Amino acid sequence: KQWYQRRVRGRTLDNFHQYVSLLDPDILCLQETKISRTQLDNELAKCRDFYSFFNHPLRRQGHAGVATYVKKAYCPHFVDLNADDLDADKEGRVIASYHKKSDGKMLVIINVYVPCGYSDDGDKYEKKLKFLEKLRAYVSKLIEENNDVVVAGDINVKTRIIDSAEAFENRNNPKFLAEWYSSPDKIVFNSFLDDLLVDCLRYLHPDKQECYTCWNTQLNGRANNYGTRIDYILVSKSNTALIKSCSVLSDITGSDHCPFSAEIDFNGVVPSQTVPAECTIFYPELRGKQTSLSSIFSKRKADSMIEEKIPLLQHNDKKRKVNRSDAAVQKQCSQTKLKFSVKKDLSQKPQAFPNPVRKKTYPSDKAISSNAISVKSLLRGLPKPPLCSGHHQESSLKTVSKEGPNFGKRFYCCSLPIGPSSSKSSRCNFFQWLDK
Repeated sequence: KQWYQRRVRGRTLDNFHQYVSLLDPDILCLQETKISRTQLDNELAKCRDFYSFFNHPLRRQGHAGVATYVKKAYCPHFVDLNADDLDADKEGRVIASYHKKSDGKMLVIINVYVPCGYSDDGDKYEKKLKFLEKLRAYVSKLIEENNDVVVAGDINVKTRIIDSAEAFENRNNPKFLAEWYSSPDKIVFNSFLDDLLVDCLRYLHPDKQECYTCWNTQLNGRANNYGTRIDYILVSKSNTALIKSCSVLSDITGSDHCPFSAEIDFNGVVPSQTVPAECTIFYPELRGKQTSLSSIFSKRKADSMIEEKIPLLQHNDKKRKVNRSDAAVQKQCSQTKLKFSVKKDLSQKPQAFPNPVRKKTYPSDKAISSNAISVKSLLRGLPKPPLCSGHHQESSLKTVSKEGPNFGKRFYCCSLPIGPSSSKSSRCNFFQWLDK
């Protein structure tokens, strides 16, 4: 069984361990964890009955990152955090776990987070295409060596019209379809499905609609299930008969993606008697009370600078809840007093400087008038939002976040969630720039 949930760092699930126990996966794949090694704690690293393996983002903190949890009964024999130089940029985008089988073959499970990028994104899109090409070559090599392969993760590619709400609405638009099918990332990924791998969901449910796994949260796309499917569980073609089930768990919320599961009946997996060195159980900072080197050195540096320190609040031995006000008091009390000394040359006498005569100036009537107008506009605040043209409801004020000539500009749009254009509960096309 495969299952993954994005944004682990944000603790989007109320109880991570509770959900893992509920779903009872054998292999759990997570993408976009955004966790550096110093941020990983025992709560996430140690999940009962599982060994966990994290590929942390090294070059860009708080970006990408993947993790694979493997039941101890299926302990891998080898774990590769680079996978044929797939993760050359050290962003933490892939984990390949190798599991021996009783038939002598190796089962390779690739947990992957493909870079996001669109055709107008320039270098980002080129990076995505190169990653997909390298992933295809890696999978092809594994299959040629007679390995069984499973690829699970966020591929960031929409392949079929049925897997995109926007594309399905435009299925009769020739211009849209021409651009859709000529997209380079779709061409590369479709070569996976033509030559090497099988999409578990479409193998079992080829025509099932609205199997979306990702929604635009800024446009509230989940309310009308107006989304896309860019998350996949793929298996090598020689193992298609082993696919038993595949489901989109859209009822689990907390992220712009939802969990995605499949049951693939690989029998005869032989667990390794030796846990791979990449496992988090070997992280020294997660053993007992041992602290990381970074925290030790940062503490020494702080201690060397402190001349006088206000003692922290003393905690009772009994456990108690700490609310936000308590945390604020502790933060305030932990502030340190630093003594600074300035070396003076006492042999020189200070020089006296004459006070300059300042000429009094008075603002013009025109300047006073313009300043008064600007102050009034600030005090008055923003004007009342205009009504959208489609529903005659108050519109919402948004800000352009995409880099470009309009970055940072504000505009009004319909406040309803995005959805099919035929639905009255969907956002209309109203748009108006905020006058400044």
